[in-house]
Amino acid sequence: MFRLFRSKPALPTPAPGAAAGYSSELIDPRVMEQIGYLDLLSRTIVDGLLAGRHRSTTRGGCCEFAQHRQYAPGDEIRQIDWQVFARNDKYFIKQFEEETNLHAIMALDTSGSMKFGLSTISKLDYARQAAACMARMLLRQRDAVGTAILNEQAPLFLPPKQNAAHLQAILSTLQTAKPSSGGSLSMQIRSMVPRMRRRGLFVLFSDCFGDLDELSTALRIVRARGHDVVVMHVLAPEEIHFNFRHWSSFQSLEVAGQRMNLDPAAIRDDYLKRIRSFVEKLENIVTGLGGDYVRMTTSRDLAETLGWFLRQRAARIS
Repeated sequence: MFRLFRSKPALPTPAPGAAAGYSSELIDPRVMEQIGYLDLLSRTIVDGLLAGRHRSTTRGGCCEFAQHRQYAPGDEIRQIDWQVFARNDKYFIKQFEEETNLHAIMALDTSGSMKFGLSTISKLDYARQAAACMARMLLRQRDAVGTAILNEQAPLFLPPKQNAAHLQAILSTLQTAKPSSGGSLSMQIRSMVPRMRRRGLFVLFSDCFGDLDELSTALRIVRARGHDVVVMHVLAPEEIHFNFRHWSSFQSLEVAGQRMNLDPAAIRDDYLKRIRSFVEKLENIVTGLGGDYVRMTTSRDLAETLGWFLRQRAARIS
């Protein structure tokens, strides 16, 4: 079925200089200046050993006490709490939590609909910049970052690494990613889940157009593996407001050669109702599984959007 919100209007033509003000570089120094002092913390328990900012499942004897559990064959005797044994005549093991580094994956949707950009830069370019800035911030706070390019024809997976030199590999991967037609976003997410070997943070940059029930299943699989889920929902202003005034030709970015001519005024009310329902359903899916939903509009300043998200997340975790 032809989806209007997956279409690229051929008319009117983009305004000259619409993309002005956006750096050709993925990391905008102005954005980093405004978000550089903020932290991105994990809301869930992560796996790791390096001392950092996040709670870990790694147990030891030198960090914050977590709980006792009954001794089981195979446990190290040195971990027995002898004071508890003296009181109860039973063996219990001390468990501790330590702060650790985070493993994060920036997952970029490169489906055809992400090419759309009329009055602003494309959704794909906006998502690239957002993913690059977040990767830079995570590396600054000594976390490991990797990248997944969700693409039907040429998927890519760059494993998380913590060293600063890894940033160039991340930027190169994001920059070379090309949009493709067709494919299932949910299947691409599910295929990369086994490669995320340590529990951490999964950040999806996508317009999420497609079957939301299938996407919900894929995100629940990610969440069931213990990963913290963030969905950066990238939309263009025309997709939200549908503010076309004249007869226009709409061309599908997913199916080659599919085009229709119509009067926007005749369908505007129905379209706006459907897009609102779509956005609301997606938000409920993400928040329902304990994740963060962030709507990113390509006309909005990236520093403002990322800053708002980071401050809101920090307030909920603290």
